Amino acid sequence: MSKIIIAVLAIALFLFGMFCFGLAFQVAEAWRYLTFLGGILACTAALFIPMTFIGRSDRSW
Repeated sequence: MSKIIIAVLAIALFLFGMFCFGLAFQVAEAWRYLTFLGGILACTAALFIPMTFIGRSDRSW
C-alpha cells in the first residue's frame, strides 16, 4: 500500500512540475526564473522519490 501512495505522490509532483513550466511564461518577469526552477526541482524530485523509496522490483519478467 505504501508503494501506491509513493507512486501517486510522485505522479502528482511531476504534474505540478509540468504546471510550473507552463505557468512560468505567464507570471511577472521577476518570478519567471523561480517558477521554472521550481518546475525543474519538482520533476527531479518526482523521478528521485520512486527510485529511492521503492527501489528495484524483485519480480523476474
